Amino acid sequence: MSEQKSLKKNAVLNTVKTFLALCFPLITFPYSSRILGPENLGKVNFAQSIVSYFAIFASLGISTYATREAAKVRENQNQLNKVCKEIFTINMIATVISYIALAISLCFIKKLYYYRELIIICSSLILFTSIGMGWLYQALEDYLYITIRSIGFQILSIIMLFTLVKSKDDYLWYAAINIISNVGANIFNFIHSRKFISFSISEKLELKKHLKPIFILFASAIAGTICSSIDTTMLGFMSNDTEVGLYSAGLKIVKMVQHLFPAIIIVIFPRISYYIANNDQESINKLIKKTIDSLICFALPITLGIMLLIKPLVMIFCGEAYIRAIPVSQIMSPYIILTALSGFFSGNLLIAFGKEKVTLIGIIISSIIDIVLNTLLIPLYGAYGAGTATLIAEFSLLLFTIIYLRQKLSKLKTLKSTFQFFLSTAIMSLIIVLLKNFIDNLFLELFVCTFIAIIVYVLCLLILRNEFFLSIFKALLFKLSITKGK
Repeated sequence: MSEQKSLKKNAVLNTVKTFLALCFPLITFPYSSRILGPENLGKVNFAQSIVSYFAIFASLGISTYATREAAKVRENQNQLNKVCKEIFTINMIATVISYIALAISLCFIKKLYYYRELIIICSSLILFTSIGMGWLYQALEDYLYITIRSIGFQILSIIMLFTLVKSKDDYLWYAAINIISNVGANIFNFIHSRKFISFSISEKLELKKHLKPIFILFASAIAGTICSSIDTTMLGFMSNDTEVGLYSAGLKIVKMVQHLFPAIIIVIFPRISYYIANNDQESINKLIKKTIDSLICFALPITLGIMLLIKPLVMIFCGEAYIRAIPVSQIMSPYIILTALSGFFSGNLLIAFGKEKVTLIGIIISSIIDIVLNTLLIPLYGAYGAGTATLIAEFSLLLFTIIYLRQKLSKLKTLKSTFQFFLSTAIMSLIIVLLKNFIDNLFLELFVCTFIAIIVYVLCLLILRNEFFLSIFKALLFKLSITKGK
């Protein structure tokens, strides 16, 4: 299989996995949000936000670094074995320290002690994420296994949810089920990893050489976790569980869609790391341009679509108890395209080029902005203030990375295609606004507007003869012709 074909296959497989991961909360969240209510949903999300800080300490930002290093030596079995064992050892040491720190925090921080049962349940994710070695499968580009494994445990989690969560008092079960898919999948990862690597190597382990780049990425990961979780955490300390629940519900809808885009980014990272290691500049530029085009092509219309159709989305998926979450979701909608682009630039492209320090600086700036704005806005506006702070912080990260990468990006000639995406999205948005005035039913508003919007957007790109979209369209027609020929 050619490199281009394998990359497309990996992207498709990972998109399928991510799409099904998106479908999972589409099935479960409408049920759980109604059963638990904003207050108990807020408790679970607050506990998860606390655990996330200890989880990131356990992981040390290893995933991205390990993917890059393992991808570089994947053709050399001895080197791959050695690198994997070294990184795994560091990971397990960090995990033990993380658990000790969590236990101390539960004993001495009164607020956390109140949520101790939830936090202990959620903390199981720390251990199983560490042993899961998901980075190995990304480095080897074994996305078929990743996809099959993920689907299996998601199905199991759905069955458990509808079986065990029957009332608002079952929030502990809900917390446990939320991590089942990850826990089970990571156990399988560890067992399955023996197919590719051996831990029984005789060579002396060189842990020290990994520490500097890992700690740079660790600092970035901490700052990134602060950006993603600090709003929920500060709401929990400065407000109440209900406010956390409303914010979490509003953010959930946005993040369900936002999680689609790492499917594109993740498969790019090991490939671009490989090209950089081999100094293949032409392939690097082509891959960067295609990635940017694909992110804007899909993220931009989705962002505007959700912003305009957020009322039926919240009412259908969360229920009337969450009506106050509508403005939160509207505020947070641009988060979709901002994180898609900043995730690629800062979390993948800069790191692939060995610019971990630049990524760290950008994330630190973003985190400081987030904390300062949260401190100012949460007491005044609650969940709405937290949403605004997150959005501004994420925009600052994207702006920082664009400024740093401006010379590389200017060579890619993406201006024409970006303008076409914006124009098509603007026309699509106008159609949605007009249609909404003629539809009273929430279900009809959501599905009719979505269906028409997709058709309008596709037609606009075809009329404008967008190069990226035409390549996708022609590829689909080619596949269909082959299928018919068979």
